[in-house]
Amino acid sequence: MPNTLRRWLPWLTLVNGSTVKADFIAGLTCASMSIPQGIAFAAIAGLPAEYGFYSAIVAPIIAVLFGSSWHMVCGPATAISALLFSSLSGLYVPGSAEFIQAALAITFLAGLIQLALGLAKLGNLTNFVSHAVMVGFITGAAFLIMLSQVQHALTADLPRPENLSSFLKALLHIGPATNMYSVSICLVTVLAAIIIRKISTKLPHYLLALIAGSVFGYFLNAGANNVPLVGELNEAIPPFALIDLSSNTLRELLPGAVVLALIGLLEAASIAKAIALKTHQEIDTNREFIGQGMSNTVGSLFSNYMSSGSFTRSGINVEAGAQTPLAIIFSSVFLLLILSLIAPLFSHLPIPAMAGIIMLVGWRLIEFKELLHYAKTSRAELSIAMVTLLSTIGISLEFGILVGVGLSLALFLNQTAKPNVRILAPMDTHEGRYFHNIMHFDLETCPQIHFIRLDGPLYFGSVDYMSKQFQLIEHDYPHKDHWVILCRGLSAIDMQGAHFLKQLVDRRREENTQIHLVVRYLWQLDLLERFGVLDKVGADHTYPAKGVAVEKIERDMNLKQCAACEKNVFRECQQRKRKGEILIAKTPIK
Repeated sequence: MPNTLRRWLPWLTLVNGSTVKADFIAGLTCASMSIPQGIAFAAIAGLPAEYGFYSAIVAPIIAVLFGSSWHMVCGPATAISALLFSSLSGLYVPGSAEFIQAALAITFLAGLIQLALGLAKLGNLTNFVSHAVMVGFITGAAFLIMLSQVQHALTADLPRPENLSSFLKALLHIGPATNMYSVSICLVTVLAAIIIRKISTKLPHYLLALIAGSVFGYFLNAGANNVPLVGELNEAIPPFALIDLSSNTLRELLPGAVVLALIGLLEAASIAKAIALKTHQEIDTNREFIGQGMSNTVGSLFSNYMSSGSFTRSGINVEAGAQTPLAIIFSSVFLLLILSLIAPLFSHLPIPAMAGIIMLVGWRLIEFKELLHYAKTSRAELSIAMVTLLSTIGISLEFGILVGVGLSLALFLNQTAKPNVRILAPMDTHEGRYFHNIMHFDLETCPQIHFIRLDGPLYFGSVDYMSKQFQLIEHDYPHKDHWVILCRGLSAIDMQGAHFLKQLVDRRREENTQIHLVVRYLWQLDLLERFGVLDKVGADHTYPAKGVAVEKIERDMNLKQCAACEKNVFRECQQRKRKGEILIAKTPIK
């Protein structure tokens, strides 16, 4: 295998007879679920059903070949379909030729934006989204997935679950309108899936459960009892499309394209990371951005409308046993074959049976263990997860993600605004003698010297907190002759942070305390010199290491005070104590 191909598609080395078999089954299962979803999502987007099929066939292959996630299935999705509809419905008549042309154009533009962000290596921006946000988003999306299938399980007309209050109100009054045939088919399908999985996890339990639900529906004469079936499907081979990029089109569609691109990327990255929690695969967000951009840019040329990651199909793909991206490729191929060759057989599948499987997948996506773990260990993380979850359920998927991102950034900024300020002293350990936190290890500190380590960024956002920490040190440990500031842990320094250090030098000199700096890294030394901190401290009070600082400061220490000291903080203390005693003995008594 060529090195370039192996580097770009490393999963090819994992392909063998066993993985192909597992991917074949997973692909067939996922393809069977893509048909009703393609119809539903296209309707949400204001497009004919075949455009949902086109997006479910082409986009997943491109995304998985150019992206980094091996298991995330891309294509039409709820949030993206709704966003596309809201972006275009005020400009064009839904379902019209103009609307379809605009949908393909805005998809192309959004894809270019995503591709540009990926090539610019801005995928790391998603690292600011904490794990708690992921847990809240997964769980919220899972609940929405389950709730969205209730109307299909009951064969009843219900509002969309995104409008939760209206949905619950309608559900409480739905009793008489419930189709019990649909409910029974849904329950039989779910029970079949659970039992088959109990028997063997290697069996394609979702696919077998769908067959069981279809057979049960056949004996109930489902169609005659108003149970909706998939029905006849037309052939759906994606045709080539010409994209209209006139100046008027760009002016009308570009704002919506930016929103679609960003929400699509954030949703896809979130889903890819969420799936990776279960598959333990490492995700490259830059490459994921490129994969999403390619799938939408190239896909739009084959009549695909805006796509992103799908929680439902990705969950089914993993749960069905997918091992490599071949499962997604198989799924697209099978979907094309189903639509082209065996659509009449598939038309007898009851919609409630599919609803049961999707609800079961949603249930298994809920992160119960993680939420319980947060409840026991971190209130802050639990709060972030719950706010994200409730926003996702109560408002929308995209709003839930945005709230989660906002909370993550707020948490990050709050942490960076509180750098660690610690007083250190030497301590003997099994590994050797090292400086440790005097508060944590209850260590003695030298009466004449403070070693103070700064960890974190020293910038405008953290100056106020750091000032308060130094005020506490001045209050709790007054009358020190020397303060040695250890700068190794400083991750950033700006002008305001440097100004704080210069003020600290002036304030301590008024108390007859000399400030010293231990600066190990050249970038720190360069910034401190540029901001004038080194001039304020003095070159003779700036050192490359603690040992050098101790050696130089010892010359200015009060040896008579050392003679009376019993703390023995440093190894050199006994030597200085003897020097102090000698000095006292030589001093004439007045």
